[in-house]
Amino acid sequence: MVMSRTRASGAAGPKKAQPAPGTYGMVSKQPLQILVFLLPLVILYELGLAMLLRTEGGVQTVTAHKTIIDLFVTFGVTPTDGLLLGGMAIVIVLLIWHLLNRDPWHIDPVTPGLMALESLLLTVPLIVLGLIIGGSPDAAGVTAIGAGEPPAAVEIASMSIWSKLAISIGAGLYEELLFRMLLIAVLHTMLVDVGKIGSGLGAAIAVGISAAAFTWYHPLADVHGGLAIEKAVFYFLAGLYFGAVYVLRGFGIVVGVHAIYDIVTVSMLHDPAGG
Repeated sequence: MVMSRTRASGAAGPKKAQPAPGTYGMVSKQPLQILVFLLPLVILYELGLAMLLRTEGGVQTVTAHKTIIDLFVTFGVTPTDGLLLGGMAIVIVLLIWHLLNRDPWHIDPVTPGLMALESLLLTVPLIVLGLIIGGSPDAAGVTAIGAGEPPAAVEIASMSIWSKLAISIGAGLYEELLFRMLLIAVLHTMLVDVGKIGSGLGAAIAVGISAAAFTWYHPLADVHGGLAIEKAVFYFLAGLYFGAVYVLRGFGIVVGVHAIYDIVTVSMLHDPAGG
């Protein structure tokens, strides 16, 4: 994570005029405040994994979460035990970030509500983008982690509404952790600290590469098995939008935007077998 260049900003990006300390714009990007905002989502997803997403075929979760679980598996953790570590990793990363920043242990009780409102407002352009491009995008891959390997693919449209809501929260948390917080930070460090290019240019390139990876991560096939151009365009533009929100407004807000968008779109998916 690129903390040396962005201390309390919550994003790897160019240095720019920052809001005055204590204002909502600054406080909402501090790691401790982000943790307070995201902790209910982390808890809700963990409860969803335990109560809603367990089936005979295994535990259903988003592919980005499984990618993080696979990292734990390389250290000898079983996949089912690794399910519990994803949420803990988010909490620990934010706490370490807070300690490195040496920010005060002060929580503004008003800020989480304002962050939720801002996330809701910033979701609107993404919904409009989807309507303009056409063909509401379906969710990213969902897998069932169980005793058997490889994990089975899961059709999200066939899930219950509560399971869809849980998966939407998981997608917001773990896709943003993977593609924004981790990937953009690593790329920005390589480009700016190692490659010695400008911070602004490095952030722009990192956001673009992250958007391309985010596009590739999603299912892009049409009903005939070919490339659905409108899906690819939407996911790439959505990746750029998420990247911009992350750089400008931080990890907490971009998770909120992503989760709200997925809740809106995924809840409208219908099971073809159900009519």
